[in-house]
Parts: sequence; C-alpha cells; structure tokens
Amino acid sequence: MKAFLYELPASLRTVVGKMSPEQQSLFEEEYQRARKEKILYLILAIFFPIHYFLLGKVGLGVLYILTGGGFFLWWFIDIFRIFGMVRDYNADQARKIIRDMKIMDL
Repeated sequence: MKAFLYELPASLRTVVGKMSPEQQSLFEEEYQRARKEKILYLILAIFFPIHYFLLGKVGLGVLYILTGGGFFLWWFIDIFRIFGMVRDYNADQARKIIRDMKIMDL
C-alpha cells in the first residue's frame, strides 16, 4: 500500500484500493497537490495565526483575529487541535477528489 494512503480514513483507503493503478496514480497526484502538512500548520498556528484562513474557514479566521485568538485561550487550544484539523481538511480534500473523479468517470 502506498504511504499516502495511511493518513486517509479507512473508508477512503477502501475506495482508493478498488481503483485501477492509473486511477490511483491520478488520485495520488491530485491529493499530494491538495493536502496540507501538519507540522507547517502547527508552526503557523503558534507564530502566525492564519491557519483558519488557509484551511478555508475564513469566518473563523476573522473571528480568531478579532478576538486575539479568543484572548489566547482559543490559540492555546488550537495548538493541540491543529493536527486533527489538518487531518480532517486532508480527508475532505480526498473525498472531493474521489467525487470529482467519479463525476468525470475517470
């Protein structure tokens, strides 16, 4: 099994495992382009709190900035939550890629 599959939820690994090698290659290429790195986002969450914007949650990002990271409480909690947030974002991106591949009948 390819290394990138281990970070996906089991249901997505099953779907990707049933794809042809060409489809898997196309999925991997698109997924590697769309996924985010957990360590990079941890560093951003600590020093430059723009992680909500980069994860596509603009409203939360604005609220986060306006409240100073929830008076630093929200900032502190996000340091521990960031890996899960990035994992969920990556899983959503994988679902979108699979959906688009099915729509385009690839």
